[in-house]
Amino acid sequence: MTFFDFITSPLMGVYFICAVFGGTMMILQLIMMIFGFGGTETGDWGDGSDGGDAGNDSDIGEYSQTIDIFKVLSIRTIIAGITFFGLGGLAGLTGGTSKFISVILAITSSLIAIYAVYYLYLSVANLRSDGSISEETLIGSLGNVYIKIPEAGTGTGKVLVNQQERTMEYEAITAGKELKTGTPIVVVRIVSPTTVEVKPS
Repeated sequence: MTFFDFITSPLMGVYFICAVFGGTMMILQLIMMIFGFGGTETGDWGDGSDGGDAGNDSDIGEYSQTIDIFKVLSIRTIIAGITFFGLGGLAGLTGGTSKFISVILAITSSLIAIYAVYYLYLSVANLRSDGSISEETLIGSLGNVYIKIPEAGTGTGKVLVNQQERTMEYEAITAGKELKTGTPIVVVRIVSPTTVEVKPS
C-alpha cells in the first residue's frame, strides 16, 4: 500500500483515527491513575462484573464473576477496544489483506482487547478482595459519582472513592435524590462486597 493509498483510503482513515484517539486516551488514563485522578486500582474495569472489584474499577465492586457484556464494558475497556480496533485494522490493510479481512481483524482485535483488559482488572480486584478494605475504613470515605445514581434505591450507579491512598470504584445506591455524575459523596453503608450506599457530602 502506497502513502497515497494511506491518506486517501476512508477505511484506513477510520482505523488511524481510532488508533490515535484510543491510544491517546489510554495514555491519559495511565497518567491520571499514576497521579491518582481517576484510576481505580482494581479495575475499571470493573463493573461489577466488572464486578468483583468492589473497589475500584471494580475494584471490588466493579467486577462480577458472571460475564455480562454490559458489565464487561466500561470506559477503560471501550477505549482499549477502540485502540485495538484501529491497530488491528491498520495491521491488516498495511499487511496487504482485503478490506473485508481487515475489518474482521479489527473487530477481533477489539474484542480481545476488551476482554483482556476486563480480566486483567478483575484479577487485580480479586487479589485486593482479601478483606484489607474494612467496613470501618470504608464508611465515611469521600468520593465522587462516576456514573449517575438513580434516586431512592431504584437503581445503581458507580462512584470513585478515595480509600487508603487509592481511588476505588464501587457500584452505589442512594436513599435520597438522584446523584449526577461528578457529585461529591460520602459512603454511609456497605450493601455488599461490591456495592455501597452513599449520600451527598
